[in-house]
Amino acid sequence: MPNIGQSNIGQSNTAHSPEIAETVYRLDGPLRWALGEVQDLLRAVGAGPGQQVVDVGAGTGYAAVPAARAVGPQGSVHCVDGSPELLDVLAARAAREGVADRLTRTVGPVVPLPVDDGRADLVISTYVLHELADDAPAAIAEMHRVLRPGGRVALADYRKTADRERNREIEAWYARQPDGAGPEEVHLRFSLGELEEMLRAAGFQRIELRTWHDFHVHATAEK
Repeated sequence: MPNIGQSNIGQSNTAHSPEIAETVYRLDGPLRWALGEVQDLLRAVGAGPGQQVVDVGAGTGYAAVPAARAVGPQGSVHCVDGSPELLDVLAARAAREGVADRLTRTVGPVVPLPVDDGRADLVISTYVLHELADDAPAAIAEMHRVLRPGGRVALADYRKTADRERNREIEAWYARQPDGAGPEEVHLRFSLGELEEMLRAAGFQRIELRTWHDFHVHATAEK
């Protein structure tokens, strides 16, 4: 994928802060993998051999590494994240799992994405939109921009429910975690309807949304 990668993936042995370590466990812990979330999402969006993928807010490689396996040696996954430390975790993991040659990474913003127009067959983004808050619509518009015509997007995030008390319980649990930003952080930010509205406003078609494990949502759509 021309003009989008700033560095190739390589192994890193950096010692990480407690906050980053907690984030890594939360994203890559055994329970989440046992549930097969990323595999379900990649199947739903039709990830396959030879595709050019952009992972927006790639973090530890939670989605990027499985995507690299799905696209095979003829495909590629470009990883964009604002945290160099998390991309170091991704690099080490990709090297361990033998897919480092299929991944590139850029430390950079989600808005604007440092990716050329129409370069990707698939854009994936997992648990990023709620962190962007008011910038989420612009981020989704950027995902639309970098896709080729007919390309697809796959999103996973938290889902704001109609049960306000349940929402408060979930937010209170997250606020107590070591990597949390405290009581001001909001995870259950967007409802299904709000997410669908953002996708349509960006120009996406064939939008499919489904609830995953109570307060999560998976969405796929086509440019």
